Amino acid sequence: MKLISDIKNFYLEKFSVYIWRAFLSFVLLLLFISFFKIKDNTFVREPAEKETQFLDWRIRSAEHEDDLLVLPYTTDKSLSDFTITTKLPDLNSTSVLILRCRYNTITAKVDGGFVYASDFSTIAGISTRVGKDICYIPLSKLYSNKDIEINIELQNQNFSKSSLSSIELSSRNTFIIEYLRGNIVLFLTAILLFICSGGSFVFFLLSYFTNKKRISNVSQSLFYLGVISILAAIWGLCDSHIFSLFTDKIVLDGILTYTSLILLALCFAEYFISLYGENKIIKMIVILARLNVVFQFFVFITGFKDLPETIFFTHFIFVLNILYASVMSIKNLVRYENSEKLLLNIENLLFAVFVAGILIMYLYNRDGPYSYVAVMAIIVYTTLQVAISVIKFIKTVKKQAALHEAEKFAYTDQLTKMDNRRSYSVFKHHLGNARLPDDFNIIYFDLNGLKDINDKLGHNAGDEFIIGATDIIKKVFYDAQLKCRMGGDEFLVVLKASRDLLKKRLFYFDSLIENWHGNLVHNISIAYGYCCAADYDNPTFEGLISKADEFMYKNKNEFYERTGKPHRSGLL
Repeated sequence: MKLISDIKNFYLEKFSVYIWRAFLSFVLLLLFISFFKIKDNTFVREPAEKETQFLDWRIRSAEHEDDLLVLPYTTDKSLSDFTITTKLPDLNSTSVLILRCRYNTITAKVDGGFVYASDFSTIAGISTRVGKDICYIPLSKLYSNKDIEINIELQNQNFSKSSLSSIELSSRNTFIIEYLRGNIVLFLTAILLFICSGGSFVFFLLSYFTNKKRISNVSQSLFYLGVISILAAIWGLCDSHIFSLFTDKIVLDGILTYTSLILLALCFAEYFISLYGENKIIKMIVILARLNVVFQFFVFITGFKDLPETIFFTHFIFVLNILYASVMSIKNLVRYENSEKLLLNIENLLFAVFVAGILIMYLYNRDGPYSYVAVMAIIVYTTLQVAISVIKFIKTVKKQAALHEAEKFAYTDQLTKMDNRRSYSVFKHHLGNARLPDDFNIIYFDLNGLKDINDKLGHNAGDEFIIGATDIIKKVFYDAQLKCRMGGDEFLVVLKASRDLLKKRLFYFDSLIENWHGNLVHNISIAYGYCCAADYDNPTFEGLISKADEFMYKNKNEFYERTGKPHRSGLL
């Protein structure tokens, strides 16, 4: 009856669990459906008008008398100085006028009085135009409903036309919020790039330490991918003026943009060395990329040229990188070794096409969204490259682990798990002809009666005898430099210890031997001999082994004489 009751209670309990799960699932389903059916009694509100305003501006210049300004406005090199005017609406205390253009100077007047003049940007006293592609003109309530006149001198660009692309009137907080919303993809991409760089550096360190603190091609590629990810994130954020949005330091954004771009060209060249190996062409590209870094630095600090005027050298390095990666990828597509290399080469070809398109976008429209496309391409590229490098790293680690396991197997006795004679040979080779210290000791062991045990009780009993003896040797001489099985029933221990410590260990060894009992073999006996380097003048390793072996045989003969058993008789 108790059994029936237990079974009944078990199934009732199980059934109640199923009922509870079904009820919970039903409730969750109702909640999910009701989410789309919610209706409240609030009034429908009209969407609030955006605070950002786009005013009608008029332009006066050598080619315009008082015409309506049409954006984007681009001038010829000789007509880069012009004035725009409009009537301001009602303003608040945080109103700001945002102009996007590459300018030398911008000045603003309200009712004929100066209210703003752009500073001459300098870095350590050196005049520069870096970062001067956005301008924030603060306005106050006092300027409400008044006429504003802005004079703009655009930069003269040799490779891309400079233009006034947009003018917005907004409160500073509204502008920041809208700007952040509009650039949310860029922020997320930058975060992904930083995460990607962190993963690259982690696997770089793992690869470095698993390769015995040596830089391999895999670890080198992971390192440069991490650096490329960081530089790309900085370049994307600074090129869109994220930092100056909060700090007003547009020069800092500019200098970080150009610095990261110059270093990106160098890092890609270094990365391709780790990817395809070193040859004359890539070495030349790396040298040119390094010279470009030095050149850009010196022409800037001497004031000879500004960074925007020499950026085409950096673009030239990128073009060389693209051509090299394309040629190497096409060559390796024909003779790829595995799927990782096939995917890697295809990705390099696609990335080369993207970079070429980005450079064309930059030359055609420098104020266009080329930086967005570039950052997106780099995040996809670095993510896939890191994934491929990690796969290669994992395969390398597995291969090294397999080799280590095979090496360990080759130097380990399979029955006793002690070192074998091959390990003894390696140890002997490492010692060489070095002088042996006085605390260098050799102990040579031989099992008494192993053959007779194998003959009478079988090899399982013999194995039990051997394993029992080796377990005791391992336990007593746990800190020995070498513990190895020299042959079927012979063992060798190399121990650095004082004479007193050695005697204590041997006393402990004798006590464990005396009290050992097995399942198939009742007790065991081990003959041993030992000698110390301190007892001889300039002893050699082989000489000490010979002496220890001699003392061991003397101990073995004493055992047979003491027990009265003939040689080779077992202990049953």
